[in-house]
Amino acid sequence: MVWATNSIVTKVSDMKILARDKSDHSPIELTLNHKLPSYKWRLDDNLIKSEEDINRYKELTKEFFKINTQEGMKTQIIWDTYKAVIRGYLIQQKIRHKKQKDKRIKEIGTEIDRMEIQLKMNPKDKITQEQLKALKKEKDHMELENIAKKLKFIRQDYFENANRPGAWLARKIRRKRQKQLITKIKGKDRIYTKDEEIIEEFHQFFNQLYKGKHLDYPKIAQYLGKQKLEKITEIQRELLNKEITEEEIKKTIKLLKGNKAPGPDGFPASFYKTFQDVLAAQLKTIMNQILQGQEIPDSWRVADIIIIPKENSDPLEVKNYRPISLLNLDYKIFTGVLAERFKNFLNSWISEEQTGFLPGRKMGDNIRCILDIIEYYDKNHQKELALLSIDAEKAFDNLNWGFFKLLFKEIDIGYQFSSAIDKIYESQRARVIINGQTSKEIKIEKGTRQGCPLSPLIFIFSIEILLKNINEDKELKGARIKQKDYKLRAFADDVICIIEEPRKNIQRWIYKLEEFGELAGFYLNKKKTKILTKNISRPNQERLQKCAGIAVTFKLRYLGIWLTHKNAHLLENNYHVKWKEISKDLKKWANIKISLLGRIALIKMNVLPKLLYLFQNLPIIRSAKIFSTWNKEILKFVWKGKRPRIKYLTMTDSKSRGGLGLPNLRIYFEASALSWVLDWALLKNEKLLDLEGSDLRRGWHAYIGYDKRAIEKGFGDHFVRSSIIKVWEKYKPYLYRKIPM
Repeated sequence: MVWATNSIVTKVSDMKILARDKSDHSPIELTLNHKLPSYKWRLDDNLIKSEEDINRYKELTKEFFKINTQEGMKTQIIWDTYKAVIRGYLIQQKIRHKKQKDKRIKEIGTEIDRMEIQLKMNPKDKITQEQLKALKKEKDHMELENIAKKLKFIRQDYFENANRPGAWLARKIRRKRQKQLITKIKGKDRIYTKDEEIIEEFHQFFNQLYKGKHLDYPKIAQYLGKQKLEKITEIQRELLNKEITEEEIKKTIKLLKGNKAPGPDGFPASFYKTFQDVLAAQLKTIMNQILQGQEIPDSWRVADIIIIPKENSDPLEVKNYRPISLLNLDYKIFTGVLAERFKNFLNSWISEEQTGFLPGRKMGDNIRCILDIIEYYDKNHQKELALLSIDAEKAFDNLNWGFFKLLFKEIDIGYQFSSAIDKIYESQRARVIINGQTSKEIKIEKGTRQGCPLSPLIFIFSIEILLKNINEDKELKGARIKQKDYKLRAFADDVICIIEEPRKNIQRWIYKLEEFGELAGFYLNKKKTKILTKNISRPNQERLQKCAGIAVTFKLRYLGIWLTHKNAHLLENNYHVKWKEISKDLKKWANIKISLLGRIALIKMNVLPKLLYLFQNLPIIRSAKIFSTWNKEILKFVWKGKRPRIKYLTMTDSKSRGGLGLPNLRIYFEASALSWVLDWALLKNEKLLDLEGSDLRRGWHAYIGYDKRAIEKGFGDHFVRSSIIKVWEKYKPYLYRKIPM
């Protein structure tokens, strides 16, 4: 048996058991086929820190564009050439800096040695002492750059980061493991364990995944023509198609996040932020030419794909890895400008049933709607209900380019914007990075790249056609409550259908989904799609399952929340399950060597977000006892099992008031519950509030401002309302007694 790290496992090309000649154990000989990881250049930020260097690079940039911007020369080629030239110059400067620094450090070392000998002969020589001190200081200063790079590996980083939420603390609590390596992958006939075989298997999978299919364009056009789609207004078209300005480019550059992996060209966000004054004009020219139908720079077509394993899935299956595209930031600046414009249009064009990626929309509204639907059918038990939670196969990667390109033309979005989309979504290429090695190039002919600012917007733009088609089909029966229809909710590809009398029309629902999927590339995965029923007997559930070809379950997971046929089961299936996970983590972290403040920071960073998501989407806790139980476990972790030495009130107070900032879970829950009360007060989301108060005789203000709940006892019969109103009544005396009508 050989014990080896994951990094070696895939490098073994041969293994032999040798003869026992020196002991009673047979030696094992391994032959390693070691390959160096594919080198990928990335700009060293230290090269663009000093004002002198920055000014020199700016002058070089201005000179390059002045010399090369000539009539007949394509701007796109000039831009890609500039990146190659400045990259070469930066590499050269790094080598020169290193040589100069090493040479100077060596000279200083020699000089220090000479002066120390001189001091031994004359210890009281003040001038030599001062010179020696200055030389040592200079040497320390020159070595500071190298020290800065290594800070994260030494003790100083502990003192800087151990007491606050961040990457350092996240690494500390993560299970000790090596760099995530893929050591084996299941193929058609066997399991592959060598790097080159694993890379080839991923290459074949993604090559097949992104291969375009023959599209019936007349059929797509006919399908879109039937939808009676709302055309874009003149004002909207003008805003989408107007010339891109330097202000838009600089605003997008400002929003670029630092410390993110750059694209294949190696230029990070810091490069564009530092040189935006000299680059914005060049980018503006290129972008506006693309709007007029010219090609995009060739470097904008390529991407490096890194893969992330999906949670709770078999890591041996290639399909269980999510591809993330690392794109060049100049491309992301362009698509970021387009995305910001497109977002403003979509906010008015996309129905309220979609809540993803648009300003002012909340994912929690989807959960809230489903909870209210379940509550309604709990009281109207004579009606049958099915919730169809859709799982689409590789939804973003399968979206057909031809579908959304025709959709843009159908709503008459405008020549410039449409031209930009056409140029972006043609001739894309990518390489997959596995275990530090790079695959052969893949031709991409469909899908929206996860990592591009436009991708989620184009996806929800396309999926909106499905929603419109379902909403307008009178034969598809959803929930009809107070003259309003509730048929489905969506967050990107997480779509849930609300079906009344499912045994009668489930097949038509599935037909609608498959009809859209065939044209758009939104393929229904029946194995993972689930149905949750309400008011349907067990025999009828079995008939429904057989008819639909989709499993009927007792609970289903939607947007991270476990939904059940009775809201009374939500606490057990969500809060109790989540706290078991947290409790297990707290025990696992108990022996980590971090300070009291570090442990509080860990609670803020890792425990609070998990519970806060539940607080915001499921404000259903009635008893304060649950918070007491949680607080005991948290304090036990914070104080390492010892008796607390500081009052809980002081610990949970804010740092600005002398507290320690330990999260008070009850206050976070109550704040989340009050956000629902705010919706009752503002009355903005009319359709959702009508559903939530479908059984009430008065308006919302009567219950939160005028104490009509005491008269109408039915207000508390709603599982969620009863919990929220309890929180409101606690805080109501501290606010206005009555809400102005």
